[in-house]
Amino acid sequence: MGMALGLLTLAVGFVLGRLSVRRYRRDRIAWAQRRLQLQVLSLELKSLHCKVVSAQGRRTPPAQRRLVRTRPTLQRWQKRLIAWLRLHFPWLTRFMRFSPGAYIRWLQAGARRRHAMKIAEGKARGRPPTPPFIVDAIVAIKRDHPRYSAGHIARMISGGELKFRISKKTVAQILKAHGFKPSPKGKRPPREEEPGWVATLYNQHVMAIDFKSASDLAGNTLAVLNLIDHGRRVLHWSRATYHPTAEWVAQQLRNAFMDMDALPEAIVMDRDSIFLPIVKQTLPAMGIKTIRIGYKCPWQNAVVERFHRTLQDELLRDVQPIHDRHLNRLLTQFRQYYNTARPHMACGVEPPILPDMTNHPAVNDPDFFKTPKKLVRQKWLGGLHSSYRWAA
Repeated sequence: MGMALGLLTLAVGFVLGRLSVRRYRRDRIAWAQRRLQLQVLSLELKSLHCKVVSAQGRRTPPAQRRLVRTRPTLQRWQKRLIAWLRLHFPWLTRFMRFSPGAYIRWLQAGARRRHAMKIAEGKARGRPPTPPFIVDAIVAIKRDHPRYSAGHIARMISGGELKFRISKKTVAQILKAHGFKPSPKGKRPPREEEPGWVATLYNQHVMAIDFKSASDLAGNTLAVLNLIDHGRRVLHWSRATYHPTAEWVAQQLRNAFMDMDALPEAIVMDRDSIFLPIVKQTLPAMGIKTIRIGYKCPWQNAVVERFHRTLQDELLRDVQPIHDRHLNRLLTQFRQYYNTARPHMACGVEPPILPDMTNHPAVNDPDFFKTPKKLVRQKWLGGLHSSYRWAA
């Protein structure tokens, strides 16, 4: 009896459990369907809110939209005419149906239009473009002298008799645009600050001498004596000999000082034994002081040492002297070119001896470079170097 009652209770519980699970599933499915419908309706409502409605549609109800008459759109010239009339004849525009705000908006719209047109046209600001004849002159100088750097050409164009101010970067860009490869960057130290007035006035009365070695065609050693000024870097004397002696140096100094209006206050030299009689006898007799640099310290005589590198780079590297007379002839021509035609950075891209520019049109006429000019070349040392001027 008890066994039968237990089985009956288990069967009833099983049936009720199945019915409750089925009802639970049906309720969960209905809830999920309602939830999905609500999400769909929410998305539709958001999409309707995000739709762009025209300004005319927001202002005027749909029923009255056909009854509203739109205002005519004024052309640009009409707006300018009205603005001009309002500026000069305000009584004519007193009854016109536009406010001062509209006039301001017209001006701002015009400014935005001009700015957009300027941006669309491209980058057209900064310094004015280089004239074509200057570009041709730069290319011609580079073709005549491939070893001239962009800085050297810029100094030639900016100084001397050409007098057209141009930067090294501009010359480098022009050369690159015409297919010339830039020279590799060296490891030269940056230039120091410009000297003050005390140093400048002192340098005007100080010179430096030193020897530079060279070789002739047979391989014999030649000694080149150079005398250079500290102020304008004027090369006063440059002579070569096979047998440098103290007597020869003394005679060269006398020859160099012969054409000078005033003797230097002091001469800087190294501790070469050849200069010993010069220090004790020759220069004191002339009233010139001597400044001897330290032992094995060539940087203390930097002006003449820097000139030696210029002499090596611009003359001795490309020309092989046959004998001392040949080298002296070359040194005379190079001294004239160095003093009168070669631009120097210490002289403000001008040659050490300034040319007479009193009546030069490039200096006196502000409109000189507005018309194309033709470049005239003057050769030095058989075309090894050149100086340029504008044709008359």
